[in-house]
Amino acid sequence: MSEKYNLLIVEDDALSLKFYRLYLSRFFNLSLVETVDEFYAAINSEIKFDVVLMDISLRDEKDGLQLTSELRASEKYKNCPILALTANIFVQDEIAAYKAGITKFLRKPIDNHVLLHELHGAVIESLK
Repeated sequence: MSEKYNLLIVEDDALSLKFYRLYLSRFFNLSLVETVDEFYAAINSEIKFDVVLMDISLRDEKDGLQLTSELRASEKYKNCPILALTANIFVQDEIAAYKAGITKFLRKPIDNHVLLHELHGAVIESLK
């Protein structure tokens, strides 16, 4: 893996962000955001993200599903892979995520290698 893809991570848990920074920064160009305002700043920046890892349950004025719907409505990100990573275990949460435009629904806890595989797989699939 010589090319590093741009990964936007939307997560409001500080411990999770620390893990992502330590583990995923070896494989991706990371942009980590904790708030809705930081999310908007990131997606409106000059960076074009290749994949988004979205927490569903954000403690902010909008949740991950609302942000996903907004990404899907934008020209820049309508085809970008968006992976949900959540502790939500109910089937209705998964259904709501897919309706919002999530590409793949992943549950916490997740093995590090599985997460890496899913993120890279989503990018590769989107480039086909």
